[in-house]
Amino acid sequence: MKLTLWQRMDIVARQMTPALLTLLAVMVTMLPLRLPDFGPVAPWLALISVYYWSVHRPDLLPAAAVFAIGLFSELAAGTPLGVTTLVLLLMHTAAVSQRRFFISRSFMVVWCGFATMALAASLLVWFMNMALGGVVMSPRPLVFQFMTTVAAYPLFAWCFAQVQRLIQR
Repeated sequence: MKLTLWQRMDIVARQMTPALLTLLAVMVTMLPLRLPDFGPVAPWLALISVYYWSVHRPDLLPAAAVFAIGLFSELAAGTPLGVTTLVLLLMHTAAVSQRRFFISRSFMVVWCGFATMALAASLLVWFMNMALGGVVMSPRPLVFQFMTTVAAYPLFAWCFAQVQRLIQR
């Protein structure tokens, strides 16, 4: 059976949805919200998205897409090249490698898994930025960003679950 152009476009759009949502998360994180001192402690939405899709639909968010999103994030934010990309790729790899464990567990276990991986990712970014900058940085923003990221995970996981139901139809 030959698919029509609209059917093929629908399939492509469904397959691109996780990558586009992750890219959107990067852009939303960069929005100037005019809240004093919120930037360094804002939730790391791209990390949430990469983790969620890597656990639930790794076929729709391949490592190449994660690499491109990380690179876009660094270029758009003006941060050192390679740090965010490496951390997002490590998150993707870790989540995909533990997918069998997480997929059959309760939400709390998946959330705790995210918290553990987010802590490791935050620490890695902190150490890499200190090494690249040659300065000792305060861990306070790292702690608050980690907490806001972990606190934001349930809301975004619920939203992504709704999207996942829509794209599976």
